[in-house]
Amino acid sequence: MNNKYEKYIQKGFKVVKSLPYHKPDKFFYPILMSSKRVKESNFWVYYFFLHVTEDLAKNPTVAWAERHRHPEGSDEMYLIIGDKGAITVEVTLGDEDEMEIYEVESPGAVFIPAGTTHSIKPIKMTPGKSGGILAIVSSGEYICLPPK
Repeated sequence: MNNKYEKYIQKGFKVVKSLPYHKPDKFFYPILMSSKRVKESNFWVYYFFLHVTEDLAKNPTVAWAERHRHPEGSDEMYLIIGDKGAITVEVTLGDEDEMEIYEVESPGAVFIPAGTTHSIKPIKMTPGKSGGILAIVSSGEYICLPPK
């Protein structure tokens, strides 16, 4: 075996302490894939996954993304993963004059075209279940722009 493709295998994650438009800054962001990890990657992938405790269910907004958008060529997907009903998120899509609000329960998914102003925050969690969010951006970098 000549290990031609070994550079594409990433073990673990790279911790980023903060992301633009994401709160709270005391949270950390585990990055699974980016162009910084694999030069040829056209994807940026972050996740958080947890087992929901009683305390966490009382304060489900552990982390959230304020309204922002991504530049041309950077579509995003939120994959709301885990047990059915483990986590419910509120997703806003669109500019102020056309903003729509949706609740998405695990398992579910949201596609966000590049340039679309959006936000996400957990609003409900069910104790004893496990779930989380996987964010995938179709660019090797995570670039945020202010809302329109």
